[in-house]
Amino acid sequence: MRVISIVGAVVVFIGFAVLSVALLVVDWDPWTPLDVVWMNLLGIIFAAALLRVSDIQAKPSESGLVVRNMVRTRTFAWGQILGVAFSPEGDDPWPTLDLTDGTTYAVMAIQHADGPRAHEECQRLRKLIAGWTHFKEE
Repeated sequence: MRVISIVGAVVVFIGFAVLSVALLVVDWDPWTPLDVVWMNLLGIIFAAALLRVSDIQAKPSESGLVVRNMVRTRTFAWGQILGVAFSPEGDDPWPTLDLTDGTTYAVMAIQHADGPRAHEECQRLRKLIAGWTHFKEE
């Protein structure tokens, strides 16, 4: 997903830049220099969104889990995470963390569309949480 997002961002950026130049070259009456500026700004915004998608991740460490989603990045201590909910049928696009404060938080780095790999990663995350709980009890 990371490579596709980065390549997509480059293609979108270049595509909008070429389109904005084409608006100047083709002498159409409704297009103004302001339209060219807006076309480039749209290309930058769409490319930035694709680059942000490429940076979505869930990174475990000894102290907890850093979840970087599309808009927000949060760090959870292992003690804050009670478990992971993930539907095998694909009802939800990604797993959610069950937190001690009664809320949930989506982990967009694991996509249901990834099929068996998504379920393996979810199991790995469950083992990390269970390992921390076992370590805490000792």
